Amino acid sequence: MINRSAPVVAVLSYPGLPDAPVRVDEAVWTRAQRTQRALQALGLCWAAAVAAVFLPVLHFVLVPALLLAGPIAALARYREARSLLGYEGVCPACSAALVERRALPSHEEVALRCDACGRGLVLRRTTAA
Repeated sequence: MINRSAPVVAVLSYPGLPDAPVRVDEAVWTRAQRTQRALQALGLCWAAAVAAVFLPVLHFVLVPALLLAGPIAALARYREARSLLGYEGVCPACSAALVERRALPSHEEVALRCDACGRGLVLRRTTAA
């Protein structure tokens, strides 16, 4: 079960243009949920490493890489106390509607790209979470 926080008020910025308000949905993970997500990431990487054993030649690279990636991915997942679940707003550069529903790590500033104009945008929090 995901613990959703209240919608976070944020802005989308593009250099030289006024900021545009955006509504952000965020999940807050408990310690138990973070542990579960970390173990899932570790298990997925290691299961892929086991499957890669049967790939000729590629297994020389894939197996060690996936065995090393497992703990790194697990640590990253464990440290992620909040996740962006999606956002809704308007691009400050081209005024296209931006609606995204995908999970991203939540930081004070998140780099995004507008699908309509391709410009790089920065999503900044304006309220403390």
